[in-house]
Amino acid sequence: MRETAKLRLFISYSHRDEGHFNEFKKHLAPLKEKGLISEWHDQKIMAGEDFQKSIDDYLEKADIVCLLISPDFLDSTACKKETTKSLELKEKKGVSLIPIILSECGWKDVRNISSLLALPKDGKPVSSFERPNIAWNNVYEELKRVIQKENDIRRLEFSDPTISFLQDTELLTKAHSKKETVLLSDIFIYPELTKYDASREYERTESSEKVIDDFNEYSKIILAGESQSGKTTLCKKFILKLREKNFVPIYLSKGNQDYQVQIRRKVARAYEKQYKSSMLLEKIDKNRIVLVLDDFYLARNKEERLRALSSYCNQIVVVDDIFGLNFRDNALIKSFMHFKIEELLPSLRNELIKNWVGLTDDNHVFKKQNATYEEIDRTTELVDSALGKIIGSGIMPAYPFFILTIITAYETSAPLDREITSQGYCYQALIYLYLRKQGVKNDEIDTYMNFLTELGIYFYEERKQELFPDEFGVFMKKYADKYNLPINRNKLMSNLQNANIFLLNDLGNYTFSYPYLYFFFVAKYLAEHLDKKENVIISIMNNLHKNDNAYIAIFIAHHSKSIWILDEILKIARNLFCKHQPATLNRSELQFFDEQKDIIAQATFDQMGNSPEHERKEVLRKQDQLERANENEEMEEEDSELLKELRRSVKTVEVMGMIIKNRAGSLEKDKLESVFKEGMKVHMRYLQLFIEIIKNKENQQSLTDFISSKLDLIIQNQPAKLNQSDLKRISKIIFWNLNLFVVYVMINKIVHSLGSDKLIEIANSVCNQENTPAAFLVKHGILMWYGKNLQIDNIAKKIGSGDFSLIAQNIIEHEIVNHCRVHSITFRERQKIQSKLNIPRRRLLINRPNRDQPRS
Repeated sequence: MRETAKLRLFISYSHRDEGHFNEFKKHLAPLKEKGLISEWHDQKIMAGEDFQKSIDDYLEKADIVCLLISPDFLDSTACKKETTKSLELKEKKGVSLIPIILSECGWKDVRNISSLLALPKDGKPVSSFERPNIAWNNVYEELKRVIQKENDIRRLEFSDPTISFLQDTELLTKAHSKKETVLLSDIFIYPELTKYDASREYERTESSEKVIDDFNEYSKIILAGESQSGKTTLCKKFILKLREKNFVPIYLSKGNQDYQVQIRRKVARAYEKQYKSSMLLEKIDKNRIVLVLDDFYLARNKEERLRALSSYCNQIVVVDDIFGLNFRDNALIKSFMHFKIEELLPSLRNELIKNWVGLTDDNHVFKKQNATYEEIDRTTELVDSALGKIIGSGIMPAYPFFILTIITAYETSAPLDREITSQGYCYQALIYLYLRKQGVKNDEIDTYMNFLTELGIYFYEERKQELFPDEFGVFMKKYADKYNLPINRNKLMSNLQNANIFLLNDLGNYTFSYPYLYFFFVAKYLAEHLDKKENVIISIMNNLHKNDNAYIAIFIAHHSKSIWILDEILKIARNLFCKHQPATLNRSELQFFDEQKDIIAQATFDQMGNSPEHERKEVLRKQDQLERANENEEMEEEDSELLKELRRSVKTVEVMGMIIKNRAGSLEKDKLESVFKEGMKVHMRYLQLFIEIIKNKENQQSLTDFISSKLDLIIQNQPAKLNQSDLKRISKIIFWNLNLFVVYVMINKIVHSLGSDKLIEIANSVCNQENTPAAFLVKHGILMWYGKNLQIDNIAKKIGSGDFSLIAQNIIEHEIVNHCRVHSITFRERQKIQSKLNIPRRRLLINRPNRDQPRS
C-alpha cells in the first residue's frame, strides 16, 4: 500500500481577521499531531524571501486550500488573486477548496465560491455562533472528512493484473541474455513529441516527459503515432506518472472492446478492474480522473464517444494520425492539445541502447567504463546500420520497438536461414514476427514470403512506389497465372495489412509500409535470380550514388553469398578516380602543406576538461542537429559531375564496408582484405585529387580570395573593420585549416565505412602492407574506436620515423585527443601521452580520480 504523506493545507486569509485565523489554527492541532496535515500561510515566509513567489509556490503545491471568508477577505486584492488561483487548481487537478465563512458578507454573490460547499454547516458564519468552538468543531469534523477522502484516493493501488500490464514489455520480456525478465521501467525512455496548434499546424517539439509533468496545463491530449511508434508504451508511462501525481488514470482500449455502447459503464468497470479499492468511482472528484483512451482510432462513432465522455475534463486520446479526427463539432476537437510521437534522434537512441546493454540480474558484475562504451558504440553502429542511417536518411523508423528488435534479433537468435547474413536476419525476423502475430502458420510463411518477393520485383520493374487498384489487379492476375495461392486472397491481404507489411493507404493505393520491406523483397528476388538479373544487378552496383540502389545492393549481399557480387563491386571500385594514385600523406607529398604548420590549429583541450559522458552528450547533440537537417539529402540531379562521382565513391565504399562487416566470419580472409584494401584506395584516390587541387597556387589564390570576399560581406556592417592585409591573413588561416579538416574527415570516413570490431585483424594486415602514414592513420583510428586500444608507443615510434608529414602527425594527435575526450583515461595514462608525443598538457583532459592525485 502506498505510504500516505502529510497533506499540504494552504490557508488564505485577510490579516484583519487574524483573531479568527489563530482560532482556526488551534483547532487544526489534532490533525497536525496525527501527521495528517502540514499547514502553510504567509506568516511562515522568512525575512528576505520573495513574498509573492513563496505564496505562489506553496499554493501550487497545496492539496487542500481553505479560504477564510469575511468582508475584508472579499475586499482584499491578494485574497482575490489566491481565490482565482485556487479555483484553477481545483479545476485542473482536483485540489480540495473549502470556503470557511468567518462573518456575515456577500459571499453568495461571488461567482464560483457560492457553488462550493461552505463551512460551518450551511455556510453559517462563525461569528454568528454563541459558542464559536461549536462552529470551529464543525469545520474540524468536515475538514477531517475531506482529509479522509483525500487519503483514500492517495491509498488507491493498481490491481496486480494492471501492474503486470503497466510493466509488460511484451515480446521483449524474455529477450535479454543477461536479465530474466525485462520490465518497462528497465528500458523506457521518453520520446520527443511534435506539438500542433488548434489548427493542427506545427508549433514546436517537446519532450513527452515535460508534457506529462505539465499535464495540468493541457488536461486534454490527443496523442498520435504510427504503427509500432510506442503509443501504448507511452500511455503506460503516462498512467504511472499521473498516479504519482495523485490523479486516477483509467485505461480503456479497443482491444478489450471498451468502445462499445454505454461507455460510461465501461469506465466504471475498468476502474473496478484496475484498482484495489472499496472506494466507489462516483466518490472521486472527476477532476482527479484521467481517461486514457488507447487505440481510439479503431472506435466507431468517435465523435459520439468523446461527447459522451465530455464530463471528464482530463483525457488522453490515442490515434494513428493527427489529422484523422474530422468532427462536425469543431469545438469538441479544439478542446484538445495535439501531439505526435517522433522517431528517436541519436541522443535518445543512445539512451535506449545504454539502458538495454546495462541490464543484468547479476549486480556484482563489474565492468570497466571503456568496456561499457565499447558495447554501446558497437550496438549503436549495428542499430544505425540496420535503420539505414549510415547510407542515408533511413529505411526503418527509429522507434524503440524496431531498435530493440534489431538488437535482440542480432544478439540472441540463431538465423532461420543459413544463407542470410546476421544483419539480414534482423529484417527477416521482424517480418516473421509480424506474420506470426497475425496467426500465420509456419507452413504458410513461405507463401507469404514468395508473394511479397514477387510483389517487390513488380514494384521495382514498374518503377512504382505505390500501385493503383487496377494496377494491383494486374499484378494479382499475373501472380495467379504463375503461382498457386493456397491462402484466401482476402485473408492474405488482411493479414499483410494488419501486420503493417503491405497495405491499402488512405489514398486508396497499395504500398509497402516501410522502405526496408520493399528493399528486402526486391533484393531477395534479385539474389534468387542472379543468372537472369545479372545486368540489373550490375546497373544497380554502377549507380550506388542513388540511395535506393545502395540499399538494394546491401540487401542483395544479405540474401546471397555469391562471390560474383563482390567481384563486380570490386571491379567498379577499381575504376573510381582511377586516374589518381592513392594519397600517402608522407613528407614529400605534403611538404607544401607542412609549410603552413604555424597557422594550422593544433589539437587542444581546455585545462579543466569535461567528463567523457559530457563530451559524448555534446557529440550526440550535434548528431541530433545533423540528422534533423539531413532528413531529405538526396538531390543528385543538381550535383556537378565531380560531386556525383564523389558521392558514388562514398556510397560504393559504404556498401563494401557493410558487406564485409556482415560477412566478417564467412568470407575468406583474402577476400575480406581485398575489399577493405580497394575500399580504402577509393577514398585515398579522391583524397589525392583534393591534395592536387589545394597544392595548385592558382587554386590557393582563388579559394583564398573567395573566402576573403565572403568575410568582407560578413564584417562590412560591423563597427570595427579589417584592413586588406588582415583580411588576407585571416582568409589564409581559414583556408589551410579547412583543408586540414577535410583531410581529417576523409580519414575518419574510411575508419567508419570499413572499420569494425570484427575486422581489426583485417585492417591491421592491409594497413601494414600499405605502410604509408595515411594507412597508419586509418589503422589506429580503427584500433581506437573499435578496439578501444590506444598504442602510444607505436604511434610515437612511427611519428619519429622521418616519413610522417606534420599534417599526418597533426591528424593523429586530433584522433588521440578526441579519443581521450569520449573515453575514460586516467591521469597517469594522459601523462604518458603528453611525454611520449609532446602534446602540451593543456591539450589533454586532466580530471583524475582521487587516488591519482599527487601528495601535497
